Amino acid sequence: MRMYAATIPAAALKVRSRESYYARQKRLFVVVVIFVAIVPLLFISWMVSRFYQESWLDKTTVELTSLANNRREIINLFLDSQENILAGYAELYDFSWLNAPSNLEKLFKAMNHQGFIVDLGLIARDGSHQSYTGPFTEHLKDKNYAETHWFAEVMRSGHYVSDVFTGFRGVPHFIVAVTDPTHSWILRATINSELFNALLASTMVGPGGDAFIVNRQGEMQTPSRLGMVSLPDWEKALLTSNDGLTIHNIQGYLYATIGLKNNAWILVLKTDIETSLTDFYRARERDQIIIGGVGLLIIAVAILLVFSMMNKVEAADRHRVLLYDRIRYSEKMALIGRMAASVAHEINNPLQIIGDQADWLDELLSEEESSYLKNRDEYQPAILKIRAQVKRASTITHRLLGFSRSTDGLKSATDINALVEETVSFLEKEARNHRITIHRNLDSSLPPITTDSPHLQQVFLNILNNGVDAIGHDGEITITTSLVGKQLFVEFADNGPGLSEDALKKVFEPFFTTKQMGSGTGLGLAISYNIMERLGGSIEARNGLEGGCVFRVTLPASLGSA
Repeated sequence: MRMYAATIPAAALKVRSRESYYARQKRLFVVVVIFVAIVPLLFISWMVSRFYQESWLDKTTVELTSLANNRREIINLFLDSQENILAGYAELYDFSWLNAPSNLEKLFKAMNHQGFIVDLGLIARDGSHQSYTGPFTEHLKDKNYAETHWFAEVMRSGHYVSDVFTGFRGVPHFIVAVTDPTHSWILRATINSELFNALLASTMVGPGGDAFIVNRQGEMQTPSRLGMVSLPDWEKALLTSNDGLTIHNIQGYLYATIGLKNNAWILVLKTDIETSLTDFYRARERDQIIIGGVGLLIIAVAILLVFSMMNKVEAADRHRVLLYDRIRYSEKMALIGRMAASVAHEINNPLQIIGDQADWLDELLSEEESSYLKNRDEYQPAILKIRAQVKRASTITHRLLGFSRSTDGLKSATDINALVEETVSFLEKEARNHRITIHRNLDSSLPPITTDSPHLQQVFLNILNNGVDAIGHDGEITITTSLVGKQLFVEFADNGPGLSEDALKKVFEPFFTTKQMGSGTGLGLAISYNIMERLGGSIEARNGLEGGCVFRVTLPASLGSA
């Protein structure tokens, strides 16, 4: 046969206490309740926050798109209108008429009724400045533009709009120039860029936002609201080659870019996302504080509810275990009772025979002649000893039969206080001889109860006997009766040495005794326990707070007569 060996960890064999089990269950239930309650709350808060941010981005994108298209239309319309006005005058008047200083000045006043045109000039085919009206006559009267880029461009295409520049005028401006239908001469107007600045300054891009115009090289055409002089490289990358609208979300800014002036300029609108969401972040902080408070409330309620419910479950479980132990103990006592009855019956017969034979020997010895009995003096004491031991054994068997016998006595209305007084009278003389005082603390308002008074008196007598034996000399026993609800209590408290923890667990077991060998059978309290079970009550033992032992008898207060 092949043998196998295995090792079981000691931790697996360790019996876990019910307290630790319920402590783990409480922690588990608290964690589950908190998880189920708080996680969805946090998830909903996160979803609402995310939804709001996305909604804000969508809303801001739509607003930036609308603003960019609106400003583009206004600026393009303005530039186109200036070109169209100059082109109309170039078609309407000839070079000779415009070359007269007074005529050019009349035309300048007619065009500049809004005040944003700085000056107006007439330039011949060879690039010379033929006529000029404006504040810079001395600087421009001998100026020749034949070698400039813009002159060649306007002579080629018939019209030209420059970038914004400062020049000798000292203020940002740009020029609009057109030729006559035959491209023989040029009519040029200088326009102050403050109009663009006013248009962009009124753009609603939010706190921390910006609005400006740049050319394709990233040079600023209008001032930045944030004071930027030039664009950083990563913003220059946003300047696309087409003139369509583009939306970007980069480095905490939301950008809208769109082409102007035939895509030569770029209108840039940007919104600072963090700054624009300040109210949202403030509201979110308030929500987080509220959620934190609600979370703490959920945790507190979860702990209170779980601990309350689990404490009730734990108490019910302890009560169930207690009832189970009592049932098991009752079954054990019943089994012991049946065994005791069987043993008592089996022993009684031999004891009866031994007793009869001892009596027979005593009669025979009395009839014999003393001269024939050599050891007659020794026979008589031996027979007496046999009789004494048979009597002692018979007493034990009778008690065993009493332990196993069912209570079939007649129940009647019993005054517990009177029953206590009658029981005390049996032992009062013996107690007085041992200098033991028996105190009565009897509730005079106790009603009579229906019970088996002889058996109940036997219980009281057993308890009092044990108390007297435990004290020995110089002590006191206090008997207290009380009624609480539907239960009547009788307590016997002595100031003796008390019982050990192990003795308290075994005190009602048959044949268990703390007395010296031969002075007790260990059946008195076992019989008392059995009687109380059959009477529908109970008996308990504990050590007193100030020493000694306390036996508590509990009876159902079934009022009335039998």
